[in-house]
Amino acid sequence: MKPLRLLIAAILVLAALPSLALASKTQESMFQDDPMLVYGTAEQMNSTLDTLKALGVDRIRISVFWRVVAPANDQPQKPNFDATDPAQYPAEHWAPYDRVIQAAQERGIGVNLNITSPVPRWAASESPRADIQQTFGPNPDEFGKFVRAVGTRYSGTFAGLPRVDYWSIWNEPNQAGWLTPQWSPDPRNAKKQVDAAPMIYRKLVAAAWQALADSAHGTDTILIGETAPQGTQTDKGLSRSIDALKFLRRMYCLDDNLNLLKGGEAHLRECPGDIPTFVAQNPALFHATGYAHHPYALLTPPGRSSRWQDWVSIADLGRLTHELTRIYQRYGQKMQSKRGVPLYLTEYGYQTKPDPFVAKVVTFSKQAAWLNQAEYMAYKNPNVQALSQFLLVDDAPDPAFDPKKSPQLAWRTFQSGLQLVGGRRKDSYKAYITPIFVKQARLRRGRSTGIFGMLRPAQAAANVPAQVQFRPRGAKRWQTRTRVTAGGPEHYFETSLRVLRSGSVRILWSDGGRPTASRPVTVTVVR
Repeated sequence: MKPLRLLIAAILVLAALPSLALASKTQESMFQDDPMLVYGTAEQMNSTLDTLKALGVDRIRISVFWRVVAPANDQPQKPNFDATDPAQYPAEHWAPYDRVIQAAQERGIGVNLNITSPVPRWAASESPRADIQQTFGPNPDEFGKFVRAVGTRYSGTFAGLPRVDYWSIWNEPNQAGWLTPQWSPDPRNAKKQVDAAPMIYRKLVAAAWQALADSAHGTDTILIGETAPQGTQTDKGLSRSIDALKFLRRMYCLDDNLNLLKGGEAHLRECPGDIPTFVAQNPALFHATGYAHHPYALLTPPGRSSRWQDWVSIADLGRLTHELTRIYQRYGQKMQSKRGVPLYLTEYGYQTKPDPFVAKVVTFSKQAAWLNQAEYMAYKNPNVQALSQFLLVDDAPDPAFDPKKSPQLAWRTFQSGLQLVGGRRKDSYKAYITPIFVKQARLRRGRSTGIFGMLRPAQAAANVPAQVQFRPRGAKRWQTRTRVTAGGPEHYFETSLRVLRSGSVRILWSDGGRPTASRPVTVTVVR
């Protein structure tokens, strides 16, 4: 029996991996930059949207912070108001969201609203630590009321505001910065800890799912998960983050071998202990549009697999697909497509200088190259439906800390943008417009290498010609070696190039305006 089990497991793993014959040719280009779009001035917001439109962005992801919108958000007692009615929240709290949603839709840019923490004090449990009070023990019923208010406001029938039809529930629930407790004391043994965040999140998802249905969004795109790639492995505690795949298993009331939790283990996590009841209680877990994940590598190349089996960077998406497939099979549920559960990569990026701790690890040129390689990897995975770049403009250092005296704290903000704070464009800005990936950058003379490209800002309905050009090492002029036509809506293409000498490769194209060139990629001929 053991060899048969191993064979079946191997088949399942292979089934979960993306086929080379398939590709996600219609995946959306998503983008997030809340500081510029939500909290910037009207001029910054409009300028940023114009830039994103020019870059070819299909959709923006916006964080709707519960605490920011809620009235009396610092009070322990809930004020007397109907939390399902958007008109009973302060109008000025909605204003930044109204503004950006309207402006985005005027430009033909879609909107993904991610409804998330921090939590108003009156909707949180009493925390043993002040530093995690705003994420501690959110009340699912109150969260459902807030989601219903958001859904009602952006239903297309409220106060002349546009409709939003794309939602995601909470941000990185397996990270202590967004949800606590991650672990709680085991009542059976004070020396042990029980994973708590998956149970809390499961309740939040159920409440949000019903609230969206109640506010006329039941058939919209609704994403669950939004998980971060890493946790703290075997370390446990109130604010010790949980690994992505462990969090996923516990959310579905399964142990590490994907067996249904039973008895005391099920009771502690409020799991019913039987399949029909769990499926009936958790429709969102099986009928959501897809699973959202943030497959950051941040400091390592996208092709490098994570060193821990329950982490999921972009190189490990096969693990995530495999685990989701096994979970659906365990519960006897049909997946959303024959290939598996659709994946939405709703945050991604690479940290660069001026963060002093990564300056030598991720240079501007590496950031550009790695973003392009990640684009190719996402494209080749038929389950991926969206890939999101996190930040257009770098965050400034945390103003609460002196960068010279406390550099690690000051630079814990994100420097993953395509532009520096002062406006200077990094290499990644150009790379984002026209991604290019050379599949084999070192090869023997006369051999061919695959070339992947994308003409991101091209008009969706257009078939756009492009040239793959080569420049021999030491030469000044580019030579057109291959001509291709990239079709919409996303204008991806693959071709091959025969290489006779070392040099550089680039893509040159025009969509009716000035020619646009990709960054050059070096190829080296070896003996």
